[in-house]
Amino acid sequence: MRVLVLLAIFGLFSCSQREVSTTVTEADPLIFGLDSLKQEKCVGEKCATLRIVWPVAKGDNSEKINQLVYEEVNNFMMYGEDIITSRDTLITGYFELFEEQRREFPDAPWGYEIDVEGELAYESDSTVSLHFRWMTFMGGAHPNHGESFVNVDRVSGEFLSIDRLIRDEEKLKLLAEQKFREFHEVAEGTKLEEDGRFFLPETGFFLANAMGFQEGKFWIVYVPYEIGPYAMGYTHLEFSKEELGDLVRW
Repeated sequence: MRVLVLLAIFGLFSCSQREVSTTVTEADPLIFGLDSLKQEKCVGEKCATLRIVWPVAKGDNSEKINQLVYEEVNNFMMYGEDIITSRDTLITGYFELFEEQRREFPDAPWGYEIDVEGELAYESDSTVSLHFRWMTFMGGAHPNHGESFVNVDRVSGEFLSIDRLIRDEEKLKLLAEQKFREFHEVAEGTKLEEDGRFFLPETGFFLANAMGFQEGKFWIVYVPYEIGPYAMGYTHLEFSKEELGDLVRW
């Protein structure tokens, strides 16, 4: 009788163990929202303003993605030659620099402004693109502004470097140069180096720093001063999936 009881208990315990071992915890789905920060400090009639809007990931690998966003936003607020990784330190230094400028140049006709806006621009089963527009003005002839992308592996949360984002850089460069010529209406038969409007190294045409996905297309964005004078503004080159095929990682 005792043997039968022990076998019954062992059987229940074994079933319980098997049930626990087959339970699999699913990862939380990756979703995105927005967070923002706005501060202002005035000295007399002139003010320094700071406005930041950035995407926030929640779910699987969100910590890695949010750290990439944190670093990207901090880059837009960098000033001087020192590398500062703390956002609080950057913000404090920004307003202190403004107050110092007002003390030294009380009649300066400008304030300070930093404006950064980020958003989720594209997501697929494998790739996420976060797009940023930024503008800074801390005195001078005109503001500095630009655009950038943070491209992320959706599965691992890791940053996608150019060699992981683009499968054939040289072929993409040829297609981009053709579209660049069309965008700026470069005369047929005229080399870009001979046109006189563009800033080109000895190696010739190059891909922009800002590349990523938006509105279901792949974008290459040249910001002011990158390939031409400030007055030229931005050069936005867009490519459909039909144009590029598997040349880039959709």
